[in-house]
Amino acid sequence: MSRIKFIQNKKVLSSILVAMCLVLSGCVGFTEDLLRFGCASEASAPGPTEELLESEFKAARFVQSGKIDVDRKHDSVTIILETFGGCLKDNGGYAWDGDFYYVNERTYAYSFREDTLLLTYTRIPDRFEANQDTFDVSVILVGGTPGSLEGIWRLTQCQYAEGKMPCYDDGYEKYFKFYENFVEIRIDDRENYDYITTYFVHELFDFLESPSASIDIGDVFYRYAWTDRLEESGVKVQKKTNRSVNFEFDGRAFELQVEFARYRDSVVVSLKSGNTNCVGTYFRNDDVSEEVCSVENADYLRKQDSGVLEFVRQNSGEFEKCIDGILGREQND
Repeated sequence: MSRIKFIQNKKVLSSILVAMCLVLSGCVGFTEDLLRFGCASEASAPGPTEELLESEFKAARFVQSGKIDVDRKHDSVTIILETFGGCLKDNGGYAWDGDFYYVNERTYAYSFREDTLLLTYTRIPDRFEANQDTFDVSVILVGGTPGSLEGIWRLTQCQYAEGKMPCYDDGYEKYFKFYENFVEIRIDDRENYDYITTYFVHELFDFLESPSASIDIGDVFYRYAWTDRLEESGVKVQKKTNRSVNFEFDGRAFELQVEFARYRDSVVVSLKSGNTNCVGTYFRNDDVSEEVCSVENADYLRKQDSGVLEFVRQNSGEFEKCIDGILGREQND
């Protein structure tokens, strides 16, 4: 039997003090404070109603469930997520281990302000980061019942760290349901998300300019403000929606379309120019089955933090070669 235990941040006193200070100083409200920190998209409307959150949660896709250990005396909560069984790499081969067990525990200080729940933990930089100082990070959730952990909470895309509140604009919503001693986590795609102003399209434009660049189709879920650098590139955008863009490059007309996009699942994109249609695909499965856990799929099995392998397959190489063909560039195998 394989057993791994991964525990972080059992000492939460400093995090509790940070959370208390933030709440008392009014730094974590969901409306005016997020707006003050530049999170206008998060602050444009009041917090979601209980009925709306329940409806969104039911429609969202299940990710994982686990346990919680609440210490109300110290205003802390430990979220315990367990993994039972999985595909593992062993001595160069791949094998399914039904006895594999992994637990990920993280302790947060928690505090409330009206419709906002603040979960604060101490972040420990990994060995590759230049700055090795630890610092507190507060993630912000909305919904639920003020003053009570129990209920459904939506994770906002803003967090507070080192005196700043950066906000993101990624293509998914994440929900936590706390009840009794349990937690359930779900995700869903954001309605009318702009899949064009993302890292994937930025990488596509870079590849058009330089064949040494690379494209990751899975980056279509992560926002990147590439419009800031359009004047410096050879790309001229003519028409754009949240799923398509018509543009010119090197005297050729292109039409990019995001045909399908489902977070942590799959993507289909097409890039048309003249009579050529380049189709890019991406597929991801976190729960690898015993049948897929084999050396034949070695190129697509990727290690997660738990040690269990996930399946990620995309045809970015073929997609790039198709684009090279449109541009008349020499293709290197």
